[in-house]
Amino acid sequence: MANAWKRNQPTKLLAPKTLLLFFSTSLLLLTFLYLSSQTQNPTPKALKAITFDRTIKPFDCYKSPQAHPVIASIVEGLKYPFLYSLSDFGNLPEKPHKNIARVLKGKPFRRPDISVTIQEVLEKMKSDGKRGIFVDVGANVGMATFAAAVMGFRVLAFEPVFENLQRICDGVYLNRVPDLVEVFEAATSDQIGNITFYKVRMR
Repeated sequence: MANAWKRNQPTKLLAPKTLLLFFSTSLLLLTFLYLSSQTQNPTPKALKAITFDRTIKPFDCYKSPQAHPVIASIVEGLKYPFLYSLSDFGNLPEKPHKNIARVLKGKPFRRPDISVTIQEVLEKMKSDGKRGIFVDVGANVGMATFAAAVMGFRVLAFEPVFENLQRICDGVYLNRVPDLVEVFEAATSDQIGNITFYKVRMR
């Protein structure tokens, strides 16, 4: 009976086992509440990282006046060939751009190194089953843009020079990729602001 009386005694609240059980349960509960709040209510910083606030409208190729003259040709030696339009004609008629001379000889445009590199990288991505959006910062006349677009990648092209934008629009039509290429008349930076932009003319 003495042993039975001891077993029926109330448990002490400050006993080591009770404290350990209380502490571990509280820790699990706090961890669960913290993880739940992180999943359901992202912090403003996290929201900023996953949302895209578009403040620049895409350049409208249909409303833009067409460039003239248009000197365009296919690019030589690429697995996925494309056409692009020249914006730099060189010093006519004495010293035309090298690609104008090639066109007059019946040859395709010289292959830009950047186009080769882009297609090699994207080809590896495709073989690995990866897809994505190709962002061309400083698109010029689209040598990287169209290298990606003719492979089926969606492209966001940023270019601040109007004459180059006209040539990109030429390339959009010539390569039949209006659904894949979105053009923005803008320079890109990690800061918001205005800069003075200079361009070389009649070199």
